[in-house]
Amino acid sequence: MRKLLVSLFLLWICGTGLAQPKPVLLDQYSVNEGLSQSEVTCLLKDQRGYVWLGTQNGLNRFDGHQFVHYHHQPFQAHSLSNDYILSLAESRQQIWIGTRQGLNRLDLATGLFTRIGETDLSYKITAKALAVDAQGFIWVGTTNGLFRVSPNVGQDFDFNHLLHTSNYVLKDRSIQALKVDSDGFLWVATNRGLYRISPEINHRRSVTRWKSWGTHVYAITQDHRKQLWVGTDQGLNRVDRQLPHRTTLAWVSQKPVLALLASHQNQLWVTVANEGVYRFDLRNPLELPLLSQWIVDDRTRKGLKSNRVTCLFEGPDPKEDVVWMGTRDAGVQAFSQSKNNFQHWESFISPASSLQLFLSVYTDKYQQLWMGSYHGLYRINRNTLEAKSYPDAGLGGAIHAFREDHQGNLWMGGEEGLWRYNRSADRFESVSLGHENVQVKCLFEDRQRNLWIGTDKGVFKRNQNGVLHRFHFHYDGPVSTVEAIHEQSDGSIWVGTLGGLFKMDPRGTISSFYNKTDDAHSLLSNEIYDLHACRNGQFWIASSKGLSRLYFEGDRARFEHFTEEQGLPNNVVYGLLEDPQGRLWMSTNKGISRFDPRTKAFRNYASSDGLLSNEFNVGAFHQSDDGEFFFGGIGILISFHPWQLRESQFLPPIVLTTFRKFEKSFAFDSLLAADKKLNINYNENFISFVYTALDYKDPQKNQYAYKLEGFQDDWNYSGQRRYLSFSNLNPGDYVLKVKASNADGVWNEQKLLEIPITVIPPFWQRWWFYISCALVAAAATWLFYTYRLRNQVARLLELEKVKLAENERVRKLAAQDLHDEFGNTITRISMLTEIIKTKLPEHSDNVLPLLTKISDNANRMYQGTKDFIWAINPDHDNLYEIAIRLKDFGDDVLDKTGIRFDIEGLTESLKDFSLPMGVSRHVIFLFKEAISNTLKHAQATETRLIFKQENNRPTIQWIDNGKGFESSKRMTGNGLLNMESRARKFNGTLQVISASEAGTSITLSLPAPAKK
Repeated sequence: MRKLLVSLFLLWICGTGLAQPKPVLLDQYSVNEGLSQSEVTCLLKDQRGYVWLGTQNGLNRFDGHQFVHYHHQPFQAHSLSNDYILSLAESRQQIWIGTRQGLNRLDLATGLFTRIGETDLSYKITAKALAVDAQGFIWVGTTNGLFRVSPNVGQDFDFNHLLHTSNYVLKDRSIQALKVDSDGFLWVATNRGLYRISPEINHRRSVTRWKSWGTHVYAITQDHRKQLWVGTDQGLNRVDRQLPHRTTLAWVSQKPVLALLASHQNQLWVTVANEGVYRFDLRNPLELPLLSQWIVDDRTRKGLKSNRVTCLFEGPDPKEDVVWMGTRDAGVQAFSQSKNNFQHWESFISPASSLQLFLSVYTDKYQQLWMGSYHGLYRINRNTLEAKSYPDAGLGGAIHAFREDHQGNLWMGGEEGLWRYNRSADRFESVSLGHENVQVKCLFEDRQRNLWIGTDKGVFKRNQNGVLHRFHFHYDGPVSTVEAIHEQSDGSIWVGTLGGLFKMDPRGTISSFYNKTDDAHSLLSNEIYDLHACRNGQFWIASSKGLSRLYFEGDRARFEHFTEEQGLPNNVVYGLLEDPQGRLWMSTNKGISRFDPRTKAFRNYASSDGLLSNEFNVGAFHQSDDGEFFFGGIGILISFHPWQLRESQFLPPIVLTTFRKFEKSFAFDSLLAADKKLNINYNENFISFVYTALDYKDPQKNQYAYKLEGFQDDWNYSGQRRYLSFSNLNPGDYVLKVKASNADGVWNEQKLLEIPITVIPPFWQRWWFYISCALVAAAATWLFYTYRLRNQVARLLELEKVKLAENERVRKLAAQDLHDEFGNTITRISMLTEIIKTKLPEHSDNVLPLLTKISDNANRMYQGTKDFIWAINPDHDNLYEIAIRLKDFGDDVLDKTGIRFDIEGLTESLKDFSLPMGVSRHVIFLFKEAISNTLKHAQATETRLIFKQENNRPTIQWIDNGKGFESSKRMTGNGLLNMESRARKFNGTLQVISASEAGTSITLSLPAPAKK
């Protein structure tokens, strides 16, 4: 046993020695960022994507930007039972929270807490661990055993009942951790060892004690190979899940292993009390090599801030690049592999990195990393990370350039000129350039093995024999410092200076290129910092105003430019490096930028991506022989392999965090759960939304786009803005859709935030109001039309009355005048005729008959004129006057004829039936005709004239008992025809009934008149 422990300890020592102490970059969220308290005891990520953190002072929900706190409220039953949070679990859209005093359940839709069991025993439960099994039951690990409860338990649940059932096991043991493995077994870490509980079969389950190295078990996890790992007070245990006694001690620790995590990257994370975090490689099942140990390091600005790491957590999506670490006194820290692809070398040297300003960087064939700064020269062995400085090497001030030639000689340039490294003596020896006070800014070796030296006094070429040749250029400006030298494939040497760009062809001809204000295709800036010829022949220029590409139109040189408008983070481009895919990597004053010449797209990396600092320097860039890129700047010197910097493929969900009406917040989840949509009154004309993408790698760089269907159907890209407001929306139905991208610009097109919105119209814009208005308008129109029609009819009636009154007046006057004139005239004619008769001599027989005819015709004319004058008198337009007139006519005609004449129905009531103008005349003439026919043809002895009313119509009937005639053989004389014609003229109905020897009946039905 002792030998085994010694062997394991030696294995741990060897494993630790193999791990390089590479600095780590971690994001930190503590009280300063809004966390309720610095000790994070447990972590959980729910199905929506929120991160939940338990602390000593309440529960926290984090969305990457802000914390929402949940606390125990003394007088609120639906708050937490206690603020000291110990464990978290999720089941069925509910968060279960174990506290130092009680178990709680949070309903995510309502935001209300339910305290499970309000008995005295429930308050004594210290829920240190929670787990949800395959059946959805909640396992609660306490300081005194393990409980299993239904997910539907409520406030009235009695824990006392469980004490005597199979749902209470491992009594008198303190439960430290719970883990449901891939086969449904529940593993329990206790203060008395490790236990396995089988799934329930036929209402029975088994509890088995499992071997563990160490009595006190603190943590359990399972890796991608389904291997179970257990942390104890003696170290890390590898557990055989089938055989209880085959547990091996995989890694020995002097202090307890408190937390474990098997990550998606096949790494085993281990936290040890007061020893920070260890990471092991799980890719080889036979070995467990140590990758790194992170402890508090004062040299790193964003490293681990506490050696007491209490819990570890990783989300369920393998594409998510975040591991969470809860600490005892520094809040929570988040690790992202993509942010740790940058190797930071500044932490290996002194003085502190914040005081360093790196001006040059280079790697030689001996794996030595050389760094030049204002403070002198530094060297780091890339394998052993052993660092050395040269403070007393006599190199003077700033070091600007390095170059290793084909013979392995290392050259260095700086403020004090040119130097060559003597490896055997480990010192630099000065090399004369023939001038005093020459500052060397850049070094380059061409294909002819010539060393080109760029200085503040121009360009020098040094051949293999040490012979120098100086070149002069016509600079545009007072500064002639050479910053870059490069060779093209045709042997041309390009020189970039602070006063323009120059080209020397193999024949020695020098061409110059400058910025021209009136030519947009001229050089972008005369301050050139770097030159680069790509493998595909393209030539690129880095300047103080951006990136430019040289091309030719015929023999004319032209430049295509790329600046901040095209996506550069900053127009000052210091250095250019090309990766195997032909992409350009460049350093700027605002980070590192990657440019793809094929798509002309930029991808920018800033301090939030792991750089720590954004400002780089001219000359501080280099590509090693193994393809590693180096960039240096103010307080920063990083390196990376380009292929390691991959875009995240994690598709972040997006959630609504705040909904406001007139800047007053409302519980959106409860509103949406009630109506399945958001109902807004018409007068609530200002609403706003705050949303966030739950990608925690770099939340500030997540991007958003939205559209409001029903108002605008195109996507509006709003960058990093998470706030959206609308005002004065017209009533109707809308759907707000929001999508998000991760920090690398990958959009989640599948999972959108969709919020149905209904703006409720005012009552005057409702359908029933429109219908009511239409009905009211129709009724008003009808009433108005009826009113006008009645007025018009009334006016017409008034006019008609006036006309009738005038007609009656005229008729009365005419009747009077005609009666007087005709009567007097005819009377005079008769009198004159009689006078003539008396004065004729006797024997005037031939004259007397003529005079008699004149007198008779005058009398007949008088009688006819009397009927006409009677008819035009309006006083006679009623049935009573007609009856009187016909009675008088009958009496006159039938008197002394031996024919009896009777009249019936002649009463005063006949005056109530008035007749239209002219009807009385037709009625008089019609019945005069009938009476005359009876007198002439009927040979009757009795006649009757009857006035009566049938069906509200006045009726006049003439009856005689004469010889009659056959109705089928009616005579075609004018008498009957005239009678029928007169009846039709005033819409009367004439009925003639007669039979041979049976008399004749003539009935006239008058139109129904209006009674007076």
